Amino acid sequence: MANDFLGKLAKQANQQLGDNESPFKQKKEVTRPVQVREGTYKMIKDIAYHKEAKIVDVIDSMLKYAINSGEFDKNNK
Repeated sequence: MANDFLGKLAKQANQQLGDNESPFKQKKEVTRPVQVREGTYKMIKDIAYHKEAKIVDVIDSMLKYAINSGEFDKNNK
């Protein structure tokens, strides 16, 4: 009988609590796979290792730097 009560209580608690994630947790941005030449990947991996950063963060920084450089402006063909 005690197990029935505890089971109902646990079920009700799970329904009320819902998702266990903290409301203060920052949402992660979705990533997409890209193709990189093997030699370039090895260089990026080495940079990430020495900077103690994630490869995705290093690539993101590199891409943002290149995009902001003006080399890839729409009007600059």
